[in-house]
Amino acid sequence: MGDSCTFAVDVFQTVCDRLASRAADLGLLVETGSSFEEWLKWEAFLACKFCEATFPYCEVTAKPTYASEGVADDGGDPDQNLGDLRVGGPNDGANHCWVFAEFVLVHDGNRTGREWLRKIEADVASLKRLGWKKSASLLIVVAASKGDVLTERTDDLAGSAVWIGPALVDPFVLSLPGGGTIVVKALDIKRNPADTLTSTTR
Repeated sequence: MGDSCTFAVDVFQTVCDRLASRAADLGLLVETGSSFEEWLKWEAFLACKFCEATFPYCEVTAKPTYASEGVADDGGDPDQNLGDLRVGGPNDGANHCWVFAEFVLVHDGNRTGREWLRKIEADVASLKRLGWKKSASLLIVVAASKGDVLTERTDDLAGSAVWIGPALVDPFVLSLPGGGTIVVKALDIKRNPADTLTSTTR
C-alpha cells in the first residue's frame, strides 16, 4: 500500500465495486437519459467512506477544496475550486498515497452536444492546478448508455484526447440488468506527462 499507483488503483476498484453492487439502480438511471453525475460522486464517496474503518484509508472527504492542497482561489467559477473526492492512504509513514478525483458522466442525454467534452477539459485544467507529481490526481470518466458504450460511443469518445490517453488501469465495464452498459475509466492527470501514474504499463 506504500506505492501511490497501487493505492490509486485500490481506490478506483473500491468505487467500481460499489457501482457493480448498484447495477440495478444504474440500469434505471441510464434509462432516463438524464444526468446522474452527482449521484455517482456520492456513491464514490460512500464506497470509500464505508471502507475507512477496515481498509487503510486515513481520510475520505467529499467536495474537497483545491485550496486545501495549496491551490489559490482564482476568483472564477466557485465549482472549479471544489473537487469531488479526496482519499488519504495509510497513516503509516507511506509517502504520496493520496487521491484527489474529479468525475465526469457521459450519457445518452448529452451525446449530441459537446458539454461532456467541455466538462472533461475543465476538470483536467483543474487537476493540473494541483501540480502533483507523485500522488494521484484522477479524472474518472463514466460513460453510460442504454446500448453498448464500447460500440455506440467509440467515435464520440475518440474525440477526447484525454479519453484515448493512458489509463491508470484497464477500464471497468459493467453490463446492466435489462440491457445497457457503463464503462468507467480512470486517468491520472499531470502537468508533466512523464509523471503520469499508470499500472497498465508496469
